[in-house]
Amino acid sequence: MDRRAFLAAAAAAAAACSVLSASQRSARAQATPRFYEAARYSSERAGVSFLVARHGVVLGEEYLEGGPDTRWPIRTGTRVFTPLLAASLAGDRLMSLDEPVALTLGEWGAHPQKSLISVRSLLNGTSGIRMRRSDASNLTTALALEPAEPLGQSFSGDPAASIIFAEIARRKLAASGREPDPARYLTTRTLLPIGCVPIGWTRMPDGTPRLDDGAAVTARGWAQTGELIRREGIWRARQLADGAVLREAMLGTFAEPRAGIGLWLGVPARDRSAPPFDSDLWRASSPAPLDLAIAAGDGGQRLYISPSTGVIIVRQSRSETARWSDAQFLSLVWRDL
Repeated sequence: MDRRAFLAAAAAAAAACSVLSASQRSARAQATPRFYEAARYSSERAGVSFLVARHGVVLGEEYLEGGPDTRWPIRTGTRVFTPLLAASLAGDRLMSLDEPVALTLGEWGAHPQKSLISVRSLLNGTSGIRMRRSDASNLTTALALEPAEPLGQSFSGDPAASIIFAEIARRKLAASGREPDPARYLTTRTLLPIGCVPIGWTRMPDGTPRLDDGAAVTARGWAQTGELIRREGIWRARQLADGAVLREAMLGTFAEPRAGIGLWLGVPARDRSAPPFDSDLWRASSPAPLDLAIAAGDGGQRLYISPSTGVIIVRQSRSETARWSDAQFLSLVWRDL
């Protein structure tokens, strides 16, 4: 897609975007009495946006700074776009979760351990590959990493998988003659059709988009992303992204039942091990369903997805350091559903 067509599509998506459903144009950008306590809890902790929807119907939203079209950095909440990128590639028959990573990264083919790593094990954090935070902007270093643990026996949520997967996507897209930039491909192919205005991406020095951190998106756009995942890739009766990949994104592993692909899961911890990210969800009482999936960033950037109840919740913050309780916030929301 050339630049003129891309901008025209973006403008059309922005004009059509209401949130999840075109029938919801009457929703007002202010708190509703129904979710007053949850909205207040969010605002008292540097919250700037708050949205609750159920089965595609907006029940309430509030914007304390900016408005519905204001994009906020969601930090590591950016990882929610990884399963959507994987589902888009699978939908275009460019990739499967079961294929070896070495099928695309030929330099891994002769390695006794890395040649066995599948796309699935890379994305769900069980490949055994780990990265130091200081190397998180270096693709060459990521590709050269040696497995630190045996395949499938441990979990790592560091940036290595996202950096490597972005390169896998780039090579596959380039080989197929499509737009080779993974972020632009995902935006044009999957995000614009659901009415999500193109999002901003932080990029590494070589121009590669960061799939693990750095995107900026509106609350409504993030909510629509969650709704597409909840619907397993179906949008307006069309299979827009591969449903099997999106179902897999909300499944844990033996190594870490609380982590899917780009999402944290609300399943009970099987032991007293530390939570995989900074949350009290597994330590405190919460009414949230067991199938809850969460995209999370520092400061309480949150996208909550509950397939069984049809609920999507977005909460964004202006601060990276604001203290946040998932359990308390969800208790307040669920009380008013």
